[in-house]
This record gives sequence, C-alpha cells and structure tokens, in this order.
Amino acid sequence: MQIEKISEHLKSIETRGFVELGDVVSDELIKRLDQSIEMPLSVPTINGRKGYVQSGNTRFLFLTLSWAREIIEVYTNPMIIELMDRYAESPVHLSNYRIYRTFPSKITKMQWHVDNKIDTYNSEKNKFEIQMVKKDKGIIMIMYLSDVEDGGLQIVEGSHKWSFEYEKETWDDAERDFQDKIVTFNNRGRGTAILYDYRCIHRAKPYEGGQVRTSLFGQYSPSWMPMGEPILLNTRDISDLSDLQKRVLRFGCLPSSENWPIGNPEEIFDTLGINVISTLKFNLVSQVRNLLRKSF
Repeated sequence: MQIEKISEHLKSIETRGFVELGDVVSDELIKRLDQSIEMPLSVPTINGRKGYVQSGNTRFLFLTLSWAREIIEVYTNPMIIELMDRYAESPVHLSNYRIYRTFPSKITKMQWHVDNKIDTYNSEKNKFEIQMVKKDKGIIMIMYLSDVEDGGLQIVEGSHKWSFEYEKETWDDAERDFQDKIVTFNNRGRGTAILYDYRCIHRAKPYEGGQVRTSLFGQYSPSWMPMGEPILLNTRDISDLSDLQKRVLRFGCLPSSENWPIGNPEEIFDTLGINVISTLKFNLVSQVRNLLRKSF
C-alpha cells in the first residue's frame, strides 16, 4: 500500500466503515506463511506447543504469533499501522489476534455482532465477560490466507455511524432492518485484506458446503483501551523488532484478558469423530461386566 493512498483509504472507512485492499503483502510472503501454519492447523493441541484449539466448526491456531516471523510482519505492517493510527486518532495496539480455519457447517452460524467492547476472562466462572464501550473506535483487519468462494466476511455498510448508540453486542434480532446494507466479501483471492471500523455490525457468512477458508484476524485498539490478550512470541523473533513493532505488540505491558477461545476438551473428541457420551457409556458397561465376571 502506497503512502499517498492512505487518505483515500481513510475516507472509505470513515464513510462506508471499511476498505478492501489487495496490495498489503506479497503473494510470496503469503505462501511462506501458509507453509508455516499448515502443520499446526492439522493436529489438535492436547499437550505441548503444536496444534490448534477447536471451537465449533473452526480451528484456531494456538500461539499464533510464534509460528513464523512472516506472521508478525503482517500484523505490524507499517503502512497498515499508520492508517490505523490516523483513523483511531491514537497509537493503536494489537488487542486480539488469531489465525483460524473455518469449515462449512449446517449447524454453526456466527451471530451478527460488533467489537467495540472489553473482553475480560472470569476464571471462576470459566467464561469471557463483555463490557460495551460506546467511545471505543478502532480497526479490525481480516486477511484471507486462502481463496474464498463462500463463507466470507459480511459487513453492514455504514453501521459504524450508529450501532454504538445502542451499546449492544449482538444484532441478529435486527437483521431484517439492515438486509439491504450487507456487503459480502466472497470470491476473493488469498492476500485480500479488509480493514473495518469494529463498530460495524459484521459476521462470517454462514455456508454449508464448498471449500474451507483460512484467515488472519487482528483487532487494533486505541492506546486508552485495555491491552487485551497476551502476546506470545518465539524468542527467535524478538531480537530485531522495530520500535513500532514493539509498540504494537505491547512490549512491557500486562494483558487484560486471555487468548480466545478457551479450548474445550470435548471439541477434540468431536474433531476426532469420538462420541464422548457413547464412549463413557461403553467403558462403564465394560467395567460393570468385568466386575460381574469376577464376582461369580
């Protein structure tokens, strides 16, 4: 992205709520990044560093930033950060981040929602708690790491201008009211990046068949917002980070929440095609039978 285009991109976000970019990173960098994440996105995380965390029909890459220096370079692209700083009117930091792979599903459907909020993990209740922040103004970047035919990002155009007045997170109940404003980013090639004001109502389009899609997600918040998720890096990558990268990655700052999602062991069994309840019943019946045999 050329510096002279930043003003043009800012105007698009200010008026429509988003801008679509195709020149953020090279195809060669995307190829190297894909090679780095293919293995960990193919095995579940049970123990150790490798693998993904499963939630519904999506695999989330565990320790996202540790797998390749190229991943850090994408998240801290100087032109992207300059655009975000200017839009947020504040130095931004990476508050939430993940690379994920989504599979077609007839069951799972993402809600329409906004992200001008604070997520705090309550360890006693084992869940994330949400606090809406009316004045929060930042940017989310979605970058496609695979060609996307269906199941792409959907944004309600212009909704960043009014959604925050309601101070609500989910918007499924109002879908009929904004149906004619929905923009769908299907049929896009890998490397496509969509930057949008996270006050925009948005979701991933539900889809029941076709190709899986792999995407990179980064949420960038103004400096006065909480730090967000822990930033976990490989020591290989920290010796020559620039001052800008250290700022965006919040060096010296404490996180305010946990990495999302928190894995559920049952998801691993579902991924492996194992029915937990049936397996427990089978094992219990087998144990009872063994006890009965020993009793007679």
